[in-house]
Amino acid sequence: MLLVFTASAKSDNKGVYVLGVSISFSDTIAYFTEVQLIDGVQLDEKTKFLPDRQHYAYELQDYMAVQEGQPGRTSIVLFAKNEKSLKKKEAKVKNRLQRRRGLTVRYLGEKFKFTRP
Repeated sequence: MLLVFTASAKSDNKGVYVLGVSISFSDTIAYFTEVQLIDGVQLDEKTKFLPDRQHYAYELQDYMAVQEGQPGRTSIVLFAKNEKSLKKKEAKVKNRLQRRRGLTVRYLGEKFKFTRP
């Protein structure tokens, strides 16, 4: 007897796109990571949130404190299933920080990469 199992679209595990933002209330610079794909991660089916999202925020916060010498920064992580959607969120946050708070935006570039917990 031969059994064949096929995966449905729901179990498609392509990954999640993430973007980190690090700000300080005493600094005029907001740091953005590049949009990154984290393979093998799925959004929670019920809540649609990124599992272990606090891990990614702490990872960026620790990087900024240790590697960039800027402790005490607040880090947030934006996420989406597709890159286009995340780019829209990035533009909205970037615009809000520049216009409303007068912050300068800088990108960390290839220096910082998120890792799976």
